[in-house]
Amino acid sequence: MAHISPDTASRLKPDLLPVVHTLYTQMCNLQPGEKVLVISDARTPFELVAAFQGMAMTLGAEAVVIEASIPYGGPTYQPGASWSSMVAAAALEANLIIDLAVGYAEFISAAMDRGARVLMPGDGIGGPYLDDMLIRNIRDVDIHALRRSAGRIAQRFTEASKISLITGGSDLLEIDISGLRGEPVDGFLWDPDKGEFKSNYEIMPPAQPGVMIPKGRANGTVCVEGVVLWHQVYHECPREDLRLTFENSRLVDLQGDRNLANRVRRWLETLGDDGAWEGPNHFNIGINPNAMLSQNQEWERIYGSVTCGMGDMSTAGKLLSAGSSMEYAASSVHWDWTILQPEILLDDEVLVRGGVVHDAE
Repeated sequence: MAHISPDTASRLKPDLLPVVHTLYTQMCNLQPGEKVLVISDARTPFELVAAFQGMAMTLGAEAVVIEASIPYGGPTYQPGASWSSMVAAAALEANLIIDLAVGYAEFISAAMDRGARVLMPGDGIGGPYLDDMLIRNIRDVDIHALRRSAGRIAQRFTEASKISLITGGSDLLEIDISGLRGEPVDGFLWDPDKGEFKSNYEIMPPAQPGVMIPKGRANGTVCVEGVVLWHQVYHECPREDLRLTFENSRLVDLQGDRNLANRVRRWLETLGDDGAWEGPNHFNIGINPNAMLSQNQEWERIYGSVTCGMGDMSTAGKLLSAGSSMEYAASSVHWDWTILQPEILLDDEVLVRGGVVHDAE
């Protein structure tokens, strides 16, 4: 389980309303008359959902809420979830989708093909802590400084040819990122500096710059001392360091924390899903100083940490890299591991060391 519980309340926090206003006006450039679809489920208290609907209406948009059923298995099983055709049909009518339930799905991709933009305030899951997370990570920081920092770091990923991830003192994972484009993942669909849209799909809270990794590019070993998001568990902390070894972007060995290693190995074996062993398929660092190690940590991405995904990236890859012809792993699951104190080099230049992100303006 995670170390810290976020601040939850039994009523709407007034502080959330100006945050949602910021999301719509500064990050989405929502205009009067546009159609906003809020997709949610019972995991997110309705007063939080109503804040998104009500603020969109206040700004002159047409806003509709659809509450879907909770998909099987939690966030790990998002890629294989089935969704009602009614939700899919509504998505095709939207200019902007606020996703508090779905995450990665083909019908979201279809809506984007028709021109919809998508904002995921909780990476596809809302939850009772969504308000606390957004207030801390958006209201209480300089989101534009984060946006610019994320852009600079994304450019460094684009210009680099290799990631060297050093953990546990001496374990080394090398990832070939030549020819790949870094992504800022800053939450901004709209670029307020340029006055134009820069993205049609964004994850919150900001920011988690990094790169998506096609098949066959990672080799070496990592020492995971943070958390693992996997079957039916939002996040589980290893009691001892968990060592994962990769050959050509495939997990070939799990050692270290015997309890967790044995359970994850057994889970992967019983899935009967060859793609679940593939990875890492994304590499994102945390740069927000207010992000916490909570049960929403995988999406908050605490400062100086790195989170890597495993299993499916075929659906998310289409959403996050429109027009790309890269081949990403396909699976019915997507699971993640987080390293809290990594050393990261892009080629020979330090990006993260000693818990500090090196971003020279």
